[in-house]
Amino acid sequence: MLSGRQIVAVLSGFVFCIVLITYFFVAQTPLTKHVVPGYVAKSFHEDAALAKAQTDSALKLLQQHEKYIESLQVILDGGVPDFTDATSLDSVLQNASVLPEAGEGDKELRERVEEEDRFALKRSGPIVGGEVGFSFSPLTGLVSDGYDLSRGHLGVDIVAAEGELIHAVDDGAVMISTYTAENGYVVVVQHSNNRLSVYKHNSALLKEVGDFVQAGDPIAAVGSSGHESTGPHLHFEWWVKGRPVDPAPWLEK
Repeated sequence: MLSGRQIVAVLSGFVFCIVLITYFFVAQTPLTKHVVPGYVAKSFHEDAALAKAQTDSALKLLQQHEKYIESLQVILDGGVPDFTDATSLDSVLQNASVLPEAGEGDKELRERVEEEDRFALKRSGPIVGGEVGFSFSPLTGLVSDGYDLSRGHLGVDIVAAEGELIHAVDDGAVMISTYTAENGYVVVVQHSNNRLSVYKHNSALLKEVGDFVQAGDPIAAVGSSGHESTGPHLHFEWWVKGRPVDPAPWLEK
């Protein structure tokens, strides 16, 4: 027969065991988040920290992208942007504009593009390890106005028949494909090594923002769009590391 003290000791031991077992199931299993009010699992803290880091990184990348696009807009307006703090889109791309209708001639133009054999283009000019020059001439035609930094002409004007196809001068990604009052239909392509090609006064655009192009791909057609154009031609600019460069050495002779 157990005495009163022994019964109390047995009951206390039993209760202690129950408490230990309950603690194990509550504290060491997923039951914790359902049983303990206000409890936040360790995994939640880790996920929240990761989400915050990813958000901060995305916001920083977006700010860099917006600043670079602002610099490109300066180029479209004929100015020289400050690329000092603007990150190269070589890294940003490791990521639109609404265009007016191209008109009834669009179908015929696109049929010609499909028939175009880009490999038939002749390589021209010196290629400096892909760091300065480009591998394909954008257009075959007469240069009517050359590069002249002193009067703010940051590229060359190449005269050709309206509708002639204009080609990407190197591999890259389309950063701007839009219409402006001054320059008409404009395409801007970002290339590796901080190089940029600009094509203005086109009659139609064949690529959209975000499209990746290869050297020689048709990207636009010759036109005379925009207030600053006086006849069918391509105004072509070549930028290297944020500065305009005379593209004449790499144009088709």
